[in-house]
Amino acid sequence: MKTLLADGPSNLYATEMEQFGRLTGHWATEITYYPTNGSPARRVSGEWEFSYALEGRAVLDVWQWPAREEILTADRAADQECGLCVRIWDPRLQLWRFTFHGTAHGDQVHMYARQIDDEIVMERAVGSDLIRWTFTDITTGTFHWRNERSTDGGHTWRLDQEVSARRLH
Repeated sequence: MKTLLADGPSNLYATEMEQFGRLTGHWATEITYYPTNGSPARRVSGEWEFSYALEGRAVLDVWQWPAREEILTADRAADQECGLCVRIWDPRLQLWRFTFHGTAHGDQVHMYARQIDDEIVMERAVGSDLIRWTFTDITTGTFHWRNERSTDGGHTWRLDQEVSARRLH
């Protein structure tokens, strides 16, 4: 698998690669889910690992919850997840092409992403709904991520999920 992972970004699009590349490393996460039925929010811990890949022309990540330590000490939750994300810079579109493959439930998500000011915004339409995933408050040691949905063409947004991440290494 030496071809899969890379030590750093390709020189070809180094500036663009840094948008997601600054997340490379291993992160501890606290994930909060906000049910649509008004039930109380649910929190779980997890892990998120990012790496350059494919000769530095992509950024891969693996999203997992519960965290590895919890998987070893508890029964696996019915709604657990371990998924792979592939992000590739498209120079023609000047956007990131993003694909998520969730292995626990067979979820597949395709989105486009771009940097807007200090945030990285990923977007897609699902039927008449708009979905937006946003990385915010990115520092060398922390970041925040949120999953929002709009049912009115983007006029208002409802928070479905958020993640607070702390760098492990």
